Amino acid sequence: MTKLRIFLLKAGRYLLPVLFFFVFLINISFGTVYVSPIKAIKLINSDSPESYMLWHLRLPRVLMATLTGSALALVGNIFQAIMKNPLVDPYLIGTSAGASFGALLGIYFIVNSIAHVSIPTMSFIFAVVASVLSIALARKGNIVPTVHLVLSGVLVSTMFSAGSMLLLNIANRSLVTGHVWLFGSFSGITFPDLILPAISLMILAVLSMLMSRQLDAMVLGEKEAKSLGVNVELLKWLFYLLGAFVTAAFVSKTGIIGFVGLIVPHMARTLAGPKHRNNILATILIGGMLMSICDTLARTLLDPVEIPVGIITSLIGAPFMFVLLKLKNGNKNF
Repeated sequence: MTKLRIFLLKAGRYLLPVLFFFVFLINISFGTVYVSPIKAIKLINSDSPESYMLWHLRLPRVLMATLTGSALALVGNIFQAIMKNPLVDPYLIGTSAGASFGALLGIYFIVNSIAHVSIPTMSFIFAVVASVLSIALARKGNIVPTVHLVLSGVLVSTMFSAGSMLLLNIANRSLVTGHVWLFGSFSGITFPDLILPAISLMILAVLSMLMSRQLDAMVLGEKEAKSLGVNVELLKWLFYLLGAFVTAAFVSKTGIIGFVGLIVPHMARTLAGPKHRNNILATILIGGMLMSICDTLARTLLDPVEIPVGIITSLIGAPFMFVLLKLKNGNKNF
């Protein structure tokens, strides 16, 4: 390891938290109405309309964007370690397809006055159902082979995606909001919306830190991990189910947002190194910063028109993945 590499690793541990705080303040400041960070702090105890806009409308949105980026990035990091595949993302096991179908079904029920249902609740239920179904189909006894999980995830995703397309075609123009939801948005987020996602992220973060050595062993391969005393199947079951639950909790509130869970773990490993004890925190911080910046761009670039945040992340993520594939070509490690 070069001296420059060692310096970057040490500097990143101290600079990332500072940069994270700075980016958070900047995202709070920018919007339809610009409010400087200093003025924002002064407005905390104010009763003005500007204070309400800042602390009751913009703050929960920025918090949700930050938490969503952190959650998707962390799940992506863990899944990539468990499956020993640098191109795995949180939606691998059908979570996004199930969430899409649930949300569109909820919208269809409401638009056609069939039933009054909660769209986030419907999305969450079907996201969990899709994830559990993928794991159940891949299971062989008490074992979940990685290859089988990938194949079952593709199968379940295809099935629910077909259902979503059927709903869109049946409903025609009545599901316009569904098209927007499919690309993700943080519009209309309130503080109560943060509770379940935040708790699920906290549980996943704590467990992943406590089990960071086991995750390090999994990167070496399942046989090597078993030889080091890791209960491989228990670890996979735990993180597959918990990762699916965390992804469902966020996707049901924000819609589908691609690439963040795929690219951020690679950034974190570059800055903090391959050990999960170090790169888990980096993943959480970088994911939160990237997503919140993308959301700020989504709501300010074409103001007053809001761009779905998934479009911004895709525009950033696609070129990054192209470069990553070129750099990783022929390299089995990540």
